[in-house]
Amino acid sequence: MQEIRQLTVLGRYGYDSIPTITQFAAEAAKAALLDQDAVFHCQMAVDEACTNIIEHAYGEKNVGNIEITCFVEPGSCTFQIIDHGKPFDPDKVPVPKIGASLQDIRPGGIGLHLMRHLMDDVQFEFAQGGNKLTMKKSSAPQATPPQSIQIQQMPQDIWLIQPYDRLDATTAPELENTLIDLLQQGRFWILVDMAQVSYISSRGLKALASAWRQADNNNGALALCNINPQVLSVFETVGFTQIFTIHPSQNAALSAMSEQKISKK
Repeated sequence: MQEIRQLTVLGRYGYDSIPTITQFAAEAAKAALLDQDAVFHCQMAVDEACTNIIEHAYGEKNVGNIEITCFVEPGSCTFQIIDHGKPFDPDKVPVPKIGASLQDIRPGGIGLHLMRHLMDDVQFEFAQGGNKLTMKKSSAPQATPPQSIQIQQMPQDIWLIQPYDRLDATTAPELENTLIDLLQQGRFWILVDMAQVSYISSRGLKALASAWRQADNNNGALALCNINPQVLSVFETVGFTQIFTIHPSQNAALSAMSEQKISKK
């Protein structure tokens, strides 16, 4: 099933928007289950394309938006990039002269050369209102993450929950319902292993906070472990690192929670 992702970058941010663009490309490529090399190639190609737009189509004036649409399928990721700047004809860009000597290297066309080399297909379309670039990358799909939240009873009657991929408005309700079911059963000692979570939104944070509060009100605890740096930065931004106990590993968390549970008896 195809998923469509979109990102519009405001022209006033110019080159400052490149990190956001490359992150968007990486997340889309990972969602397509591309291998690590293919993910890197997508990032580079989209980076080069948007840098060229800022530099040439908009003349480095920090004006004009860049519209990026990504079509994601298992094993395939297609980027469509639209700008409304000066027309661009790739046929007029000379092939870069890259030789053994640094003196033979010419900067012109290196970005275009990289895009064509890194991606499987690169197509340009031109209209009076702007330019459209379409780039596609494919690879054998990587192993698909589990499609349901994993639940496991651990020693000391601690319940291990392992969500996966994204915790956003569409996926967080499954985690919320899982936590509610455990709490209604009187399972107030819960460890959420975030090792496979690559993204969290306010909806995911709300599900965790609500369960933490109920566990705490019932003399239990809800702790987290294995949070990747990007997700952890979200917790830090909203101050949740002051609320949740966060452990670096599952073993460390289980050990600490076992001691905490014994001390409360």
